[in-house]
Amino acid sequence: MNYDLTYLTTGSSEKEWNEEKGVNEPQVEGTGLQPVTIASETGKVTEIKDNKTSWYNYKTTGKDGTVDPKTWANAISKGTSEDYNSYWVWIPRFAYKLTRTSNNGGEIEIVFLKGTTDNPASTTSKGTSTAGITIKRASEVGEDDDSEVYIVHPAFTNESGNGYANGGWDREIPGFWMAKFEAGYVGDYSDIDGKAKDSPVKYSTIMGWSGVTSEEVSNYYYGTRTAEITKIKWPTFQGCRPSMNYIGISDAYELCRQIGNGNADNNPYNLANVDSHMIKNSEWGAVAYLSYSDYGRGNTTEITINNISADGSNTIWAVTGYAGDEVSAAENTIENLDKYINPNNSDAPQGIWYSSRGQKASTTGNTSGVYDMVGGLWEWTPSYIPCESDSFITWSGKLSEEDEGNSSKYKSKYEGGKGENQDYANEENKKRKGEAIWETSSVANTQTPSWNDDYSLFMSTDGSAFMRRGGECSQGKRSGVFAFTRSPGYCENKGRFPSGSYM
Repeated sequence: MNYDLTYLTTGSSEKEWNEEKGVNEPQVEGTGLQPVTIASETGKVTEIKDNKTSWYNYKTTGKDGTVDPKTWANAISKGTSEDYNSYWVWIPRFAYKLTRTSNNGGEIEIVFLKGTTDNPASTTSKGTSTAGITIKRASEVGEDDDSEVYIVHPAFTNESGNGYANGGWDREIPGFWMAKFEAGYVGDYSDIDGKAKDSPVKYSTIMGWSGVTSEEVSNYYYGTRTAEITKIKWPTFQGCRPSMNYIGISDAYELCRQIGNGNADNNPYNLANVDSHMIKNSEWGAVAYLSYSDYGRGNTTEITINNISADGSNTIWAVTGYAGDEVSAAENTIENLDKYINPNNSDAPQGIWYSSRGQKASTTGNTSGVYDMVGGLWEWTPSYIPCESDSFITWSGKLSEEDEGNSSKYKSKYEGGKGENQDYANEENKKRKGEAIWETSSVANTQTPSWNDDYSLFMSTDGSAFMRRGGECSQGKRSGVFAFTRSPGYCENKGRFPSGSYM
């Protein structure tokens, strides 16, 4: 964003800090983002013309002791058409203290940080004073540090000097914008109305996993496609859209980078001065930790799974912004896809994101949070272990070639061992902080060792070199914000385009 240019010369600052709110101001000036509030039960969007108006509230207890609903800051980018109006949620800079109470869970305490500094707010998410607390950078934390140390979440820090060891950025930032919903397809099944626009990125591959031929996976939502010829359609980030699937990790990575490029062909988002990219493990972890704290959903009730499944209807397997009737509900196969992707207030399907049930699928438990982090379709993250397998060579593309395959502010390279368990247990990997991987799991080769019994299967040098997060609509209790699994990076029906983050 444009304000980052200031810090290239002036260094850290507290100027984004809002003392009354006790959190950093959401950065919207010059970005094309319009602040909004979203009503419960109706989903009605109200634009906030004056940024000083009360449109967010991360700290729920006011000076007078009253308790208000937590409200994360939301914004909309108005596209070239309503189909490309996309929603975003502000994740402000913070430090965290993670306490494991058992292999199945624990607590996360958050303290917001002022501007781009490590100076804390006066109280933590639990209301305790920050006077005298110890705050350290992730790279400074050692084995001798006790459990009372607060770690500046690396997603907000400049790690250009240590090789992006914890998935950091290339300068200090006061926060970042996260897509509110997973990426969705625009228009109708065959795009006969022409609503969906071609991006400049072509499918580099349409191949699926071993045993599935290219012909069997060449059909997708808009009809058929051909590798190196068919352009990928720009996605939208709205509720009630078919979740974007059948896209390999390298193509998703490149498309994410182009979303913030206002000069790209047919770019429909009207964003400016942003650095768009696929969400990294560090950024996924930042959203998960904020949600698990008292500034989010908390640790007493899990985020409800998005279990809506179209079961392959028109090649679609999931729909954005829905919730099951229980936290870990089984897959709900719907019969009328049209109703779920074209709802109206008088006949809204059960579990739609702004309904009382639907709100349980957000990171806050209300309409202000991020949706689709649990269930829906698996999320790609730009994370990998180099290996010599054909799958890695086939699917890596831009993700491994750019910057000679090293970690950067856009992607994370992990160390390999001699087998799947060694890859997970590698000491260099285990040092990483803030990713909701090592800190919130105990084993990485079974289905349920992460907090809340979430899925846990780490990347492997034997071929499944890339990582996905969150679970899918059919996995019930194994889906969750702490869930992760591996993949060779291929196109698949339930491996979706990621929801992304936009700095």
